[in-house]
Amino acid sequence: MSDITVEFLAFDGCPLAPKALRQLEQAVVQLQGKMSVAIRHVDLMNPATSDSLKRWGSPTILINGLDISGAEPGDADNCRIYSGPGGVLNEQDIVTVLTKESGN
Repeated sequence: MSDITVEFLAFDGCPLAPKALRQLEQAVVQLQGKMSVAIRHVDLMNPATSDSLKRWGSPTILINGLDISGAEPGDADNCRIYSGPGGVLNEQDIVTVLTKESGN
C-alpha cells in the first residue's frame, strides 16, 4: 500500500475551504484500503507556518509537496479558485490525482 502525504492549506474565513476539504476527505474515503493517505492541515495565517507555504492561496491541496493541479505558488496570501464546480476540485478529480501519484 502506497503512502501519500497531503497538505491542506487554508485560512479561517476562506469561503471555499470547507467545500474543498469535504471533497478531499471524501476522496480519501474512496481510497481506503488501496493506499494510506495522511492529511495535514496547515493554517496559512499561523505565524509558525513556513513562508514557502504561505505563498499558496486558500484552499490549496499539496500532494507530496506538489500542487494537485500543477500550479506554482504565488507571492502573497489570497483566495484560490479552481476550475471545478463551485470553485473547488471535485472528489473524482482528487481521487484520480492521488491514484496517479501513488502509482496504483
